[in-house]
Amino acid sequence: MEPESIKNILQDVLSQVDMDEKIEECKALLVWNDVASSLAARTEPVGITRGRMAVNVTDSVVLHQLTFLKRKYIDKIILWLGKRIVKDIVFRVGKVEKGRGDAGMRGYGDSESMEDYIRRFQSVQLDQDELTRIDEIVAQVEDEEVRNSLRELFINQSKLFKYRSMGL
Repeated sequence: MEPESIKNILQDVLSQVDMDEKIEECKALLVWNDVASSLAARTEPVGITRGRMAVNVTDSVVLHQLTFLKRKYIDKIILWLGKRIVKDIVFRVGKVEKGRGDAGMRGYGDSESMEDYIRRFQSVQLDQDELTRIDEIVAQVEDEEVRNSLRELFINQSKLFKYRSMGL
């Protein structure tokens, strides 16, 4: 029997626990700055629910401009990811963090130290229902090491989502 790659094993596990779609959604959020190019600095993707990406914009002028580019942006995301993860984009005037680095470090700007960012992120707590749901998902994984790694990954992903939605 030939050894199976860890990548294939993780893909199978994530598919079994219905997390493969969430990972694809995260990828779509991460490519947003490249997709929106010149307007990216005036926007911030905040999440995807049922194929609908929500993007905060700085003002109504940008919102109006992006409305005309929506189809183009959806097509670019599909092209980048090779899948139809985003079916619609909803633009809304809202908080857009200035001076952020990559999408994974949203909220961490030049005036803030990495330690402050980490401390604020680590202060985010999940409630018991969220932890129970994560435990139910990873309980299906037989290997204890993989199960614990996935649990930690899902907890951090949930905390990051909550952190971003709180606008910290």
